[in-house]
Amino acid sequence: MANELHDLHQQVAQARAVLADVKQQIAGARGQRDGDDRITLIEVNEQLILSALRSQTDAEQATQALGELSRSYGMDMLTQLPNRVQLQERFHHAIASAHRHRNQIAILFLDIDGFKGINDALGHAVGDEVLKHAAHCIASSVRDVDFVCRYGGDEFVVLVTDLAQARDAALVSQKIASAVASPITIESRTISLSLSIGVSSYPEDGIEADTLIRRADLAMYEAKKLKSNRLGNVLP
Repeated sequence: MANELHDLHQQVAQARAVLADVKQQIAGARGQRDGDDRITLIEVNEQLILSALRSQTDAEQATQALGELSRSYGMDMLTQLPNRVQLQERFHHAIASAHRHRNQIAILFLDIDGFKGINDALGHAVGDEVLKHAAHCIASSVRDVDFVCRYGGDEFVVLVTDLAQARDAALVSQKIASAVASPITIESRTISLSLSIGVSSYPEDGIEADTLIRRADLAMYEAKKLKSNRLGNVLP
């Protein structure tokens, strides 16, 4: 499945490259002004336009196929992180392991502060780069045994496993927040990001994924309101 995703990514990139080249050729052909070549120029333009349409169709079809395959595989197309489809399955495995080894699990619910403002002021292309940067920082800040997913929009969920004690999740949160806070430059603009993070833990705050995610989400909103260290306590 991963190979199929890679192949489709390459098809999209190739189709878009061909389309860009064809458009450039069209622009060059239109720039000619020799009257004697008018009929030939029209014919060339027609051929180039047909090629452009075929390339556009190929790119759209490959992009659609990639999106469908990504969703069925439980992957987020933009960030290349797992999406919420995989979260339930990973949670059940983590619960079984925690019960067997008598350790704890934490759910971190993360939200990028002011993301709507970034989208509105700088455009969705910059917003997409911000999401990819945040996804990379979050995934790079946790262990291989932990699980990171894009939950939706600018929200991410981290499943932290094999914790000796629940408060160890705060250290993971701080590490993630510090990584994301490093300024980035996108399209000649320097952007500083911050996260609001809410935490819930198994088994203290619940034994089901939906309950733990909901409580971590509530804690995240509490962190936003407090505007302090952006790490909220679980609400009742």
